[in-house]
Amino acid sequence: MSSVQELAVFLPHLLSAPLLPLAILAVAVLALSTLAAADTTVQERLQQRQKEESGEAVALTRLHAIGFGFVASVGLLAMWMWSNVIIYMSLFTFGLGSFVSIQQCMPGIMKRMGLGPGQPWHHATIAGLFVVSWFWHRNSSHSWIFQDILGGFTITLMLGVLKASSMSSPTLLLLTAFVYDIFFVFVTPYLTTSGESIMEAAATGAAMTVKEQIPMLFRIPSFSPGGGEAILGFGDVVLPGILVTFLKECDARLEEDQSPAGLASLIGAQHPSQILPTPFVAKKSWWRKRWSYHLTAILGFTAGLELTFIAMMWSNKGQPALLYLVPCTLLPVVMLASKRHELSLLWNGWGELEGEAMLLNMDEDSDHVEQGNEEALSETMDRKQMPVPLVLPSEITV
Repeated sequence: MSSVQELAVFLPHLLSAPLLPLAILAVAVLALSTLAAADTTVQERLQQRQKEESGEAVALTRLHAIGFGFVASVGLLAMWMWSNVIIYMSLFTFGLGSFVSIQQCMPGIMKRMGLGPGQPWHHATIAGLFVVSWFWHRNSSHSWIFQDILGGFTITLMLGVLKASSMSSPTLLLLTAFVYDIFFVFVTPYLTTSGESIMEAAATGAAMTVKEQIPMLFRIPSFSPGGGEAILGFGDVVLPGILVTFLKECDARLEEDQSPAGLASLIGAQHPSQILPTPFVAKKSWWRKRWSYHLTAILGFTAGLELTFIAMMWSNKGQPALLYLVPCTLLPVVMLASKRHELSLLWNGWGELEGEAMLLNMDEDSDHVEQGNEEALSETMDRKQMPVPLVLPSEITV
């Protein structure tokens, strides 16, 4: 059979269940969770910094990215060697994490539904019903419904807690995970006596003798006569999601009135070119109508997921999803940023938030001016006339 004939036979299966439903689920969770987790305003970013200082959130660093490989390897080996014990720890952790995640997300969901933020006991009741339903039906044929719903909430919370201040740390994290995934899928079969992949054995629970299922997976049942399930680990969404969340925040920063044209007007510059290098200056329409980094990364993630399915169906074996997701998510973003001369800005981030605090204070001063406070007006005008040294791309300071 020629390669063209093989492709013609193969392509219809690419869109058959369960691969298409799994792809839709993964992309939808990535898009919605990153939109919910991204801090797109100055006030939200200041609140996020306060959470990091209080320990409620974690600012991802390069050390975290490198350490991921070691921590994930230890956890995977433990799951493979002592799966009958670790599985119950995983069930407890997943249930508790899902309960907290739903509680955190419910105020926003209820507001969007026009019900107001609700009361804490409302959130706890709804979260408890979801978690108890999942736990009660966790070994039934329809348990995947509850597991996938709880997984979406859990990923949203994780992306809200794990934040990157520059593109360098999530990129290093993805590259570390890229090597980790390849090693435990393709290399470990040559190191185990049974010739099995440690990653696949741990994910499917092949070594377990108890009747339980791994909870940290998206699962979609097959509607084909052969049965079975398609699975995708939460990590295959969370790790790219950290980068995608950061890119959504980058889009918001670049579109804010304060940067760069708004900042230029605040300090009395006639044009952004007076305070910014040429690559960072653009026409007004360029800031308002531009192809976003967030959408670019999501489309790249979708393409990588399709390549994973293609490789899985051609080889008839499980594939390390990050082998395809990492380059497909990263490379389009890098190419777009390079074309716009913004790669250095994204890679190093915006630095500390003192510049944003300054802008926020100026906005508050403007409110006093509107109220007729002549003293505030005088102070604001003096502040606008002060020389503002600007350092790009790392920080804006007064």
